[in-house]
Amino acid sequence: MKYAPGYSFRSSDFRGQPPRKQRPDGATPPLARIVPPHRSEPGDDGKRDCARGEWCSSWHPVTEDGVTRRAPARTYQPFCPVDRHQIETDLHQMPAQLVHLAAEIGNPVRNGQMIRVPFGPRILIRLDVDTLMRAIVESLSSWHERVADADSLTYPSAADSRLQRQMVAVRNAERALIHRVDVMLALDSQPMWRTRRVVTERDPKGRSTEDIVENEYLDGTDAGMEIFTLRYLCRAILGETRARPEELLGVPCRQWEECGQMALRRADLPSDPGAPAWWSQCAACGDRLTEAEYREWVALCAAYERHRRKEPATLENLPGVA
Repeated sequence: MKYAPGYSFRSSDFRGQPPRKQRPDGATPPLARIVPPHRSEPGDDGKRDCARGEWCSSWHPVTEDGVTRRAPARTYQPFCPVDRHQIETDLHQMPAQLVHLAAEIGNPVRNGQMIRVPFGPRILIRLDVDTLMRAIVESLSSWHERVADADSLTYPSAADSRLQRQMVAVRNAERALIHRVDVMLALDSQPMWRTRRVVTERDPKGRSTEDIVENEYLDGTDAGMEIFTLRYLCRAILGETRARPEELLGVPCRQWEECGQMALRRADLPSDPGAPAWWSQCAACGDRLTEAEYREWVALCAAYERHRRKEPATLENLPGVA
């Protein structure tokens, strides 16, 4: 028998989060545009928003018209200092990530879904891993060429790139870019070749995909966003991403006047055993509660729900009365 607490929170009593935007066509966005760069004009002080937008590592909460949102940090460079250092870290990890992807390319997908192939030869490699490895080589090699041209380095010729193994190309690109991140981020917009996977309607029984090569204008900000995206996809395929936090549905934030969001979730355990352990944390404003404070706040919200004032019954609001 399911336990009935005797109360329930209604979504109409509190302000909820806006729904997420979805692509109407259902197509997969291009690699470099999964998280589009947040471009803003410099202000009077010469600073502009971090290119990662609401995903900026140095974000701070801002409340406008009763709605709290994430505001990126203001900086003179395309990215804030924390994200700029993260680009160096992601670049340094790319060769090792490529090795891990090569070791994972022959393993079956571990998502609990079974794929049945009726006829034809079986594919012994994972196509998602193979596509990601090709994207890493293509992206880092192209930015290696741009930086070598801008900083008067030894230019990697196309003939050498075709003969190199993927690991050698990524390692050479990492060695050239890791100490020239500022040069890469300062690149101007120039046409660059990119391979995109698009959805076609050629198959009458369903959709099919094909890879096309497009010539796009990319600059240093796009380089940083590509590195962020590639690193995230590596973590997602290799199972290194954090598990989705447990959402505490129906409980509003305690900072109701300033935040006003229903975004409570279970707080992460501290890495330091001596640090205090928090029970919940608001994803919008970051307000944290201990277990005792959380239970007291839930009891207070439950009392409000039980004892909130009802509209008195009159002749005008009775059912069936015009």
